[in-house]
Amino acid sequence: MSLKNPFETRQMITTGSYMPFIFANSGTSIVPNELISADMAFHNSDLYSVTSLISADVAGAKFTGSNVKALAILNKPSHLTNRYSFWQTIVLELLLSGNAFATIGKNELRYIPNQNVSLDLTDDVLTYQITPYGDYQGGTFQSDAVLHFKIMAHGVNGAELIGHSPLESLANEIQQQEQANRLSLSTIAQAINPTSIIKVPDAVLSPEAKTNVRSEFEKANTGSNAGRTLVLDQSADFQSISINADVAKFLNNAIYQRTQISKAFGVPDSYLNGQGDQQSNIDMIQNMYVNGLNRYIEPIISEIQTKFSDDIGLDMSSILDYSNATLKQDLLNFVDKGIIDGSQALSILESKGIVQL
Repeated sequence: MSLKNPFETRQMITTGSYMPFIFANSGTSIVPNELISADMAFHNSDLYSVTSLISADVAGAKFTGSNVKALAILNKPSHLTNRYSFWQTIVLELLLSGNAFATIGKNELRYIPNQNVSLDLTDDVLTYQITPYGDYQGGTFQSDAVLHFKIMAHGVNGAELIGHSPLESLANEIQQQEQANRLSLSTIAQAINPTSIIKVPDAVLSPEAKTNVRSEFEKANTGSNAGRTLVLDQSADFQSISINADVAKFLNNAIYQRTQISKAFGVPDSYLNGQGDQQSNIDMIQNMYVNGLNRYIEPIISEIQTKFSDDIGLDMSSILDYSNATLKQDLLNFVDKGIIDGSQALSILESKGIVQL
């Protein structure tokens, strides 16, 4: 029989109106609480665009450093999937919930879904409780055996252990966007939107007569007669109808929410939409985007350096210069100006895998 230590302390963590983690087991453990599921996020085109863009760019970058063993694990983290897919899953979890987890094995990492993780802080010692799922047995893990990536962690009494997603700042905007989308669809579906009207004054037409007038008018003004002069007798009046202005407003109502989503995730709206503006050129927008990525890259690098090696870094050249066009031009300029010679430039190209000899 085991007795509870009367002197042990367990921290209660509160994080304001929204808690990314909720309490379980009478408040002795902290369990992730989803703000928005991946399925829901992927049904929102704006959230899908921004999260897929960020996660794809970060996942495409490779880890660098001198610790060969650590790099072998980080750049080939799982036998279940490839490096890119593994890290994209981690980054997506980080974006959607503010927290992402992976256990550190002997030769690989294991991604752990948030809903299977709880944190236990007892006597200032942090452990992670992982519940079984699939063929994974779970268990209790010391903090040095778990990679816990988190962004915007803040608070006291343990709250600093919990990250916060940018989605928390978008609760109102996402709700407004959902309501606006539903209202737009409902308005369009229920609206009576004929393209034109033919009025026949002082006449009460039967359904058959209305059909006959409509058919004869369409026959006279479509097909080979389309675009020709319209001729009506004095008994008829023709009017064309444009789309209701209120319906057009509903269709454009999501623009503000889209801008807010881009701002919260640190992605320039013009970059996300694939277009520039009159004040910013492409290079400026790209630099703004890459600088925004640091809010997600630095927490990942910091956690990995803490658990593996201080010299671990992330090669961002795939983000900055995916085609290596900038690198090639820089090397040509360096050779022309005598900063480096041709053999040195060739060595750099070989190390990047751009040329093979």
